[in-house]
Amino acid sequence: MPARSSISVSGTDRNVSSDISYQQMQEQIPFGWRSDGELYSYVKTKYKQRGSGVGFVSQPSTAIWDLVWGVTPIEDLAKYKDLATRIPYIAASIRVKANMAISNGFELDGGDEKVRLWLMDWCEKHNFLQTCRVVAWDMMVYGNAYQELCSDENVPPELWWLKGLDPCHMRVRRDEYGNVFGYIQLLTFPPVLFTAQEIMHFKNEPKSSWYEAIYGTSEIRPLLLNQKYIDSYERDMATIISVYLKPMLIVKAGTPELPFSDEQLTTLKEVFAGRRPNTDLFVRGDVVVDQVESLTRTLNFEPWMQYLERQRKAILGVPEIFLGEPSGTNRATADIVMQEFVTRLRMLQEIIGDDIETMHFTRLVEAKFGEGTEVPHIKWKPIWEPSLQEKSAIFATLVQANAAKISEWRVAVGLPKEMPQDSNVPTPLALPQIKQTGKKLGNQATFTKDGKNYLVAEIVAPSS
Repeated sequence: MPARSSISVSGTDRNVSSDISYQQMQEQIPFGWRSDGELYSYVKTKYKQRGSGVGFVSQPSTAIWDLVWGVTPIEDLAKYKDLATRIPYIAASIRVKANMAISNGFELDGGDEKVRLWLMDWCEKHNFLQTCRVVAWDMMVYGNAYQELCSDENVPPELWWLKGLDPCHMRVRRDEYGNVFGYIQLLTFPPVLFTAQEIMHFKNEPKSSWYEAIYGTSEIRPLLLNQKYIDSYERDMATIISVYLKPMLIVKAGTPELPFSDEQLTTLKEVFAGRRPNTDLFVRGDVVVDQVESLTRTLNFEPWMQYLERQRKAILGVPEIFLGEPSGTNRATADIVMQEFVTRLRMLQEIIGDDIETMHFTRLVEAKFGEGTEVPHIKWKPIWEPSLQEKSAIFATLVQANAAKISEWRVAVGLPKEMPQDSNVPTPLALPQIKQTGKKLGNQATFTKDGKNYLVAEIVAPSS
């Protein structure tokens, strides 16, 4: 086990130092093979157990396998990708959550102002919010996301960039103690190796269990059985509709005295087999056609489908209004649903922000300003904000209770912090007044347009 001093903590990972990671790659990763003879020699001298063949099937060989080829996923990641791109409801839910969590962006808090300005400039030039959207989508679909930190000693940090990697082909190389030695991309051969410091690994809802601790938890996993039932329901309904459009028939040809010959019966079969929905058939008088009543006519499928949809909505947690399904919920219930939805998105923001600070911003700041420079913290902007009318009502109450200043209220509603100083502005007596009963406090918000000063709102106290 590596010494504790050589292990750094990044998010929920325990990453070994870059020196130990490189040493392990040189000594244990057999990607310098030039021929099958060397391959066999390597396996024979390094890891082959007597009488057990070449496979890594038992302890301690399983730990060696994890160090060389990475921890084998037990999830069907390709299935998750299929559901997130094929099922409209799931695709829309993931897209809404990723966009709402990331689209408003973030600010930087703490540290030196020069460092904050430089980092924000780097983010704008590299379209960093789009990278964050990719990370959010991968985290919710696969349970984790990977971004390669592309840099070079001869390239200034202004030109460093991030490259997204497909989680379906990424594996985490760790030892039996959970220390991360690096990553491996099994997309081509020879595979691509990364040290622990070269990959920014985001994990959605990591847990203490063996798999989730290293790969996170996909939000689609609880939907696998649910979506299987929904798919089965859709196939059954398609079959039932076909039955109604082209019902099963019992055709009686001929009479006991004059039965149809084999040739006549074959011709009649071909006619009925080739019939289409909403078409007419003409038969002889000695042919009797009876329709078979469908057994599904009396079945009620609606409760079953409603149950499946409720389960799916509970897992994805996206309010129906965001998916084009306005419902008749009242305002109080809608507020509670929105608060719970925002709480989920804030947790996603915190996971992404923490990993960006510890893995990426730290490297950028140290490369640009030197080691020991304080790294600013990511402060996400509000996911959802009340309307201008609601903001005005909230700040009116705060100002009246001396809990906020007029300048804060002006900024919140999008006005300049200070009242514009313009000699051409008419005096307040010439302003249009809002008739309001009660004691005036004299707190007004105005804006100037075309040389005229307009009154937006006036804070008043209720009548006694």
